[in-house]
Amino acid sequence: MSLLRVDEETEEKSPLLSGKKSGVQQDDILRNVVSDPYDGASKPKPRFVSRGTLNIFLAVMNVVWNVLMNVSLPVYAGTMNVIGSDTFALLMICNIWFMIVFVVVMVLIKYTIKKDLSFKPCAAWKWLFVMGLTTTLNGIFVVFSSPPDRTPPYLQGILATTSIPFTVFFRFLILKKGISFKRLVCVGVVLIALFITVEPQIWNLDGSSNSSSTTSTLARILWPMAFAIGFLPIGVQNAVCERVLKSDEAHSFNFLMWTQVFQILTIFPMFWVDFIPGFGEASSIHQFGDKLSRGIHCTFTLADPSCNGLMGKMWLFIVGYCMANLFQFLLIEYAEGAVYAVVVQSLVTPSATLFWTLFKFQAGKDHFFWSPQFNITTAFTLGGLCILVPTIIMYNYFSRIEAKEKLDQEIIIDNPSAI
Repeated sequence: MSLLRVDEETEEKSPLLSGKKSGVQQDDILRNVVSDPYDGASKPKPRFVSRGTLNIFLAVMNVVWNVLMNVSLPVYAGTMNVIGSDTFALLMICNIWFMIVFVVVMVLIKYTIKKDLSFKPCAAWKWLFVMGLTTTLNGIFVVFSSPPDRTPPYLQGILATTSIPFTVFFRFLILKKGISFKRLVCVGVVLIALFITVEPQIWNLDGSSNSSSTTSTLARILWPMAFAIGFLPIGVQNAVCERVLKSDEAHSFNFLMWTQVFQILTIFPMFWVDFIPGFGEASSIHQFGDKLSRGIHCTFTLADPSCNGLMGKMWLFIVGYCMANLFQFLLIEYAEGAVYAVVVQSLVTPSATLFWTLFKFQAGKDHFFWSPQFNITTAFTLGGLCILVPTIIMYNYFSRIEAKEKLDQEIIIDNPSAI
């Protein structure tokens, strides 16, 4: 079966266009405010917010919080290394806080807003395990491969886009859902636009800061491969996320909280990767313990000047991560699906690049400062954004048209008199 083929049984429909017969039950809060004019009734039903407005809101929030997560991570990670901790300690500490944050918020929602909210998992255990494991693998491969002396920054922008074809492939493999030719063309244009944004780094143009101390040919091959492999689990995760969130009784926040719980269960047994020669950063259990202890100490104190304000930087990253993941899940659940979500996320790379043309951070001096720099790199980034934004709008438009046409066909089949 071709990736472009979408059989009638697997034709994707936006849940905001589907009616009762689709089997998709919306979250009560969003369901009550979103327009659903084609729910099988003879007349459209008015609501407070249109589906298009909701899609735009979720997309914008997704990009904003992902940019915050992306720009705060190097600040946080750089400070962790300067104070004497390491990468795996960062992963362990953050994942514990992620779980705590989502559990606390779930409790607040249950006892203030939605008292019938259940803490019982809304998905099968196997899917929660897959979500936790894929998140862990993505974190290990990408974070360990991301230092500039391992994977040059100009390659990271390109390799991160592999999440798009990975998502298309695994969505077809797991869900048996393809995409139309028009939307496939949009995906191709998105990849081209992302390539344009990183061209200054490829050709080492003015302002690209393209440098790498890696001298080994093997290392120059293996580290970028490891970085790219880190996005393969994201493709699996996006497909599983769509499968679960578009099924009955699925709730984004419940699913996200249990994903964090299973991420904790899968990341702790992976501590041994920090001891792999040439990959990890600890040479012994004792050194690993010291680095972890140092990271934990600075996580809970603002009084120690040697911590370089790690606590505040950590919470900036945690807030960005939690909100980015929440809006990613909501975008998959209430918009077109996993492919649209990763296409929207393609805006994050050039947006983060623009941020770093305005600000600079020196980890060694713990100095974050305003330093606008407009050059040819900025021009390429703006050019890429000018292509990305209308392409994503067109992708969403084609998705809505196809979903409406499919739904209209079903209405005619069920009610021939409506012709």
